[in-house]
Amino acid sequence: MSVTDDVKAKLNIVDVVMPYAALQQSGRAFKSTCPFHTEKTPSFIVNPEKQSWRCFGACADGGDIFSFIMRAENMQFGDALRLLARRAGVELPSSSERGQANIIHRVNRAAAHYYRDMLESPSGSEARRYLDSRSVGQDARERFLLGLSPDGGEGLRRYLETHDFTLDDAVAADLIRTDDNGRTWDFFRSRLMFPIFDRDGNIAGFGARSMDGSNPKYINTARTDVFDKRNTLYALNFARDAIRSQGSAIIVEGYMDAIAAHEHGYANVVASMGTALTEDQVSQLRSMAQNFILALDPDMAGQEATLRSLQTSWRVFRSAVSRRGRSSGSVLDTWKPPTLKIASLPEGLDPDALIRSDKARWDAVIADAQPLLDFVIPALVRRTDLSSPGSRADVARALAPLINELDAMDQYEYWNKLAVHLGVPFESLSAAISVTGRRGGRRDGGRQRMSADTGSDIEVSPGALVTQRGVSMLEEYALLLLLRRPSLLPTVADAPPDCFRSTENRELFMRLLSCSKIEELRDGIDAELAAYLDRLEAQPLPGPSATSSRHAEAELTRCLQRLELRYLYEKQELYLEGSAEDLPERGLEGPVIEVNQRIRELQRMGAVRN
Repeated sequence: MSVTDDVKAKLNIVDVVMPYAALQQSGRAFKSTCPFHTEKTPSFIVNPEKQSWRCFGACADGGDIFSFIMRAENMQFGDALRLLARRAGVELPSSSERGQANIIHRVNRAAAHYYRDMLESPSGSEARRYLDSRSVGQDARERFLLGLSPDGGEGLRRYLETHDFTLDDAVAADLIRTDDNGRTWDFFRSRLMFPIFDRDGNIAGFGARSMDGSNPKYINTARTDVFDKRNTLYALNFARDAIRSQGSAIIVEGYMDAIAAHEHGYANVVASMGTALTEDQVSQLRSMAQNFILALDPDMAGQEATLRSLQTSWRVFRSAVSRRGRSSGSVLDTWKPPTLKIASLPEGLDPDALIRSDKARWDAVIADAQPLLDFVIPALVRRTDLSSPGSRADVARALAPLINELDAMDQYEYWNKLAVHLGVPFESLSAAISVTGRRGGRRDGGRQRMSADTGSDIEVSPGALVTQRGVSMLEEYALLLLLRRPSLLPTVADAPPDCFRSTENRELFMRLLSCSKIEELRDGIDAELAAYLDRLEAQPLPGPSATSSRHAEAELTRCLQRLELRYLYEKQELYLEGSAEDLPERGLEGPVIEVNQRIRELQRMGAVRN
C-alpha cells in the first residue's frame, strides 16, 4: 500500500472539501457552487462513494483529494501530500526508506521470475500436475506469476547473486535467512509460490504452499519494509478497478479462491489470506466501494474463532465509517454505513471448488448473501443446545458485541430477532440480559459481561412468542420513542397513520396524535389495547435515544421516514397494478407522480426501504 493510498484511505473527501465549499447533500453526493470560479447555480459535485470531486461548470475539472488541495491551496503535489499526510496521521517515509523499498520490490520481482522458471523446469513437474488437478490454467499461472521454490536451500541465493543483488538485499526482503554463525539458506523451499502484489502491482512478498507435505501447509513473508500481511489483500491489484466500477467487493480466504474467481470472470474478488479483516485492509476497501460480501463456510459460523473474526470485521467496517464519515458535523449525518453480508457456502465446498464446478451455484450463493447478523444469529442458535442451562444467555452474550455496534433502532430490531430464534419473548431477554450493554452490564477484567438481572437463566413460557411474530419492530420503536419523549409529538403531527401496518400500533399512534397530554392516552382504550400498551411501555429504550432528546428526535424522524417509504412503495405497487380502491380507474397519473416524487424526496433525506 503506497503512502498516497494510505492517506486516501484515512481521509474522507467530504471532510477535505468542506472548509472550501458550502456542501449540501444531493442524493448520494454533495453539491455546492464551485470554489474555483464564480457561479450562481451549483455545479460542483463531491462523490463520497468514489472519493472524487468534479466541476461541471466553467472549470470542467475534477480528481481526488490531492488534486483538490493542489488547486485550492495552489500547491505542488509534494506539498499537498505532506499537508494531507499530517492531517491523516500518516508518517511519510524518508528518502532512504523509499530507496530501501525500491530495492525490496526489485529483489522480489527477480525472485518471482526465478520461481516461475523453476515451475516450468523439469523439477516443477509435480507442482504443475498439482495446478492441473486444481484446473489452474496457463494464463492464470502467468498473470499471477505462480512459481516453485525448489528444495535444496541455496538456489535462490545463487540466482540473486548473479543478478547483482547483495545478501543484505535478500535478507531485507525475507527471502534469505541467516543465523549468528553466518550460515544462510533460502527461506522458501519445496513450495508452490504465490507472489503477493501491493495495490500498485509491486511484489511486496510471497505466500507459499507446501508441496512435500511439511507443516505448516502455508507460510508467508515475514514483516518487511514493504510487506505486512495485516494491511495486504491478495489480488487487490487485479480487482481494484472492478471493485470501483461495481461498487462492491467479495472477500474470500485463500489464494486459490481468488485465482479461481478471476479466472472465471469475477474480477472484484480479493483474499484475506486466512486472517480476520484488519482496519488497514478495510480502509483500502472502503475507499473503493460500499458493499462487501464475505464468503464463509456455514459450519464455521457458530465457532468461537469465527465469531471473533466476524466481530473484528464488523467493528472495523463500522469504525471506518464512524471515523471518516461523521467527524465534521451535521452535513455528514447521512453518510451511510457499508453493507457487510455473508455468503453461506455449500457444505464441503470452498469458493475455488464451487466456482470451477458450478458457476451458476456460486452466483446464487453470492446473490443470496445475508446481512451479517441475519446469518450469524440462526447459525449460532443451530449450533447451541438450548435445553442446556444458561445456553440462551451464552448465545446472547456472544452476539452482544455485534448487536451493540448498531444504531439504537437496529439494535432494537436484532434483539427482537434473537428473542424469536431463542424462543423467548423480548421482555424476558431484556430482563435477563442488558439489551444495550449499558443497563445491567458490567465489566470484569476489561471484558464486557452481560449480567442477569433476575439471577437466573431466561425462562421460556408456552406460546411466549405469539405476540412477537409479525409485529413490525420499526413501528414499535417509533411508538416507544413517543411514549418516552412526549415532547416529540408535535414533530410528527403530519405523519400518516397508515404507515403503521399493525392495527394496535396504528390505533396507539392516532390516539397519541389526538392527546394534549400523554396522561390522556389510556382514556377510552379497551383492555386489549391497554395490555398492549403495558407491554410496549415495559420495554427499554436502547441506545443514545434513552438519554438524549436530540438523538431521540433524529431516530424518530428516521424511523417515520422509513415507515412512510415502505407505505409509499406498497401504494405505488397498488397503483401500478390498477387495484387502488380509493381512486377511479382513470386519473392515476397524478397520484402516481405524487407518490414517486415523495419517494424520491424521502430517499434524498436518506430513508431506506424497510
